[in-house]
Amino acid sequence: MPAVYSIDLIAKRDRKIKMDRSIIKGWNVHYQTLKEVEEAARLKKQHQEEEMQKQEQAEDGMSDDEAAKETEEAAQDSEAMFNKKTKSYSGLYGKRPVQDADEQKQIHAILNEKPDAYTAAMSALQEQEA
Repeated sequence: MPAVYSIDLIAKRDRKIKMDRSIIKGWNVHYQTLKEVEEAARLKKQHQEEEMQKQEQAEDGMSDDEAAKETEEAAQDSEAMFNKKTKSYSGLYGKRPVQDADEQKQIHAILNEKPDAYTAAMSALQEQEA
């Protein structure tokens, strides 16, 4: 029966030299699937958002009940936002009213620019006919 030795510094050095000198081999590479990468990114973003919420709640001085209620609502929103057909978090896009005044102005300008151009063109045509 062969003896089992723990990995010492010389063995680590030899392994590193072998990997440095070798062409990329399957045993030197860890393959991550796209799902693993996306899941890791999503979890990282979710943790950052939770930390930001905790900091905001600490600054606002909210009670624990209110904070728990907000986090629960945020979790429900994130589940409702996931669109299964497109496999993205765009499920609530365009379904809620716009709260920001600047965004409302921008939307109004975009939606009303075409009728202005249309009416200007029609009035120019009517002037040419007359």
